[in-house]
Amino acid sequence: MHARGLLAVALLALTGCREAPRSDGPRFVAAPPSFRSQCRAAARAVGYAVPCPTRVPAGLTATGVAGPTACRLEIVGAGGLGGCARSWRGWVVGSSWVGRQHLVITGSPRPLTSDAKLVNGPAWYPKARVRTLGRTTIGDWRMRIVFVPAATNDGSAFSSHVVLIWTVAGHTYGIGFHDVAGVETTMRLDEQLARGIELVRP
Repeated sequence: MHARGLLAVALLALTGCREAPRSDGPRFVAAPPSFRSQCRAAARAVGYAVPCPTRVPAGLTATGVAGPTACRLEIVGAGGLGGCARSWRGWVVGSSWVGRQHLVITGSPRPLTSDAKLVNGPAWYPKARVRTLGRTTIGDWRMRIVFVPAATNDGSAFSSHVVLIWTVAGHTYGIGFHDVAGVETTMRLDEQLARGIELVRP
């Protein structure tokens, strides 16, 4: 286990992100106005635009305090603050649940060409690997689609997730649901979320 992965490991300990019964997925609704304020606060803390969903799955709830630490994880928040591992400072870190479905949102303080580095954050290690599924375009964003195998992403919060990854204005972003209903269904959930994403600036 890698010391820098404390945040991700704590998140996994709390959420128990494992296979769940198959489902067609959650219903999307307009995000409450308070959510945009939360995104703006995160953007001020990290100093760059954060990916803020304007439509979210009904009943989406922040993970909250993760594991034995005082690290609190919001739907979209700034990493490395409070009781969270300081190595995550400057990163966007989001973790939330709707039913048995887990959603992770992240942003890097610099552009990344390695998708494995994006899904592992500061906990990245040289043997980390993701599986490329393809590409898609949402609005003006050209996104890579990857699957994150648990076996080659030790401690990643994105473990067993299908993730959309894109780079804008010097920052790389990732959003992804846990694959509980098959890759194609999960990919559609990701794309539905992505269509409502706005980059909210400080």
